[in-house]
Amino acid sequence: MPTQISRNAQVLKFFAQQDRGIPRKRLVKMVYQTDIIARQYLGEPVSTFEWRLFQYGPYSREIPSAVDELVVGRWAWTQETEATEDGPGWKRLYDSGQPIVFDFKLEENEVLAYVSANYLNMPMDELLFDVVYETKPMKAAKHLHERLPMEMVDNEGRNLVGFDLGRIIKAEQQVRSGDFLTAAQYFDGLRNRITARYAE
Repeated sequence: MPTQISRNAQVLKFFAQQDRGIPRKRLVKMVYQTDIIARQYLGEPVSTFEWRLFQYGPYSREIPSAVDELVVGRWAWTQETEATEDGPGWKRLYDSGQPIVFDFKLEENEVLAYVSANYLNMPMDELLFDVVYETKPMKAAKHLHERLPMEMVDNEGRNLVGFDLGRIIKAEQQVRSGDFLTAAQYFDGLRNRITARYAE
C-alpha cells in the first residue's frame, strides 16, 4: 500500500502520534534534531525541510504547508490558543488516529525513535539552550533568515564511531529473524569448501 502523504508531512505525523497536542515550537525542534542526527549518522536528512535561522532558532518555511497537508487529508488537526495574562498562545498539532504507511527506512525509524525518546519530554529551555542552539549549523549562522549549513554535520557521527548505522540495524534484524550464521558455522562451511576443492 503506497504512502499517501509527503515525506515532510509523515515526519510531522510521526511526532504528533508520540505526543497528543504537540506544541508547534517543540515539533519544529524535534524535526530539526531528527535531521541533524540523521545527517550525522546516515549522511542525509529524514525530511526535505530547508532550515533557516529565525528569532527562536531553526525553522523551515515549509512547516505550515506540511501541517496543512495533514489537516486537509484529515491525518491530523490543529488547535490554536491566544496569548493571555497567564501565558503565551500555542499552536498544537493533534494526530487524528487515521493510520498511514510510513515509508521510512529502518535506520530512519531508529533516528525518529531516538529523538522522541530523548527530547519529547525534555524541558523546553534545556532542549533549546543545551541541544538545539549548540548544534554546528546553528552556531555557524550569523544572520536572521540565513540558510543553516546542515551539510556541515554530514557523516560526522558515522566517522566518529566507525560503523554504518543502517548496516548494524539490518544485521540486528537478521539475527532476530534467525537469518544468520555463527562464527563456528561459517568456519566449518569454509573448511568443508576448502577440503572439497583439494579432494577434486
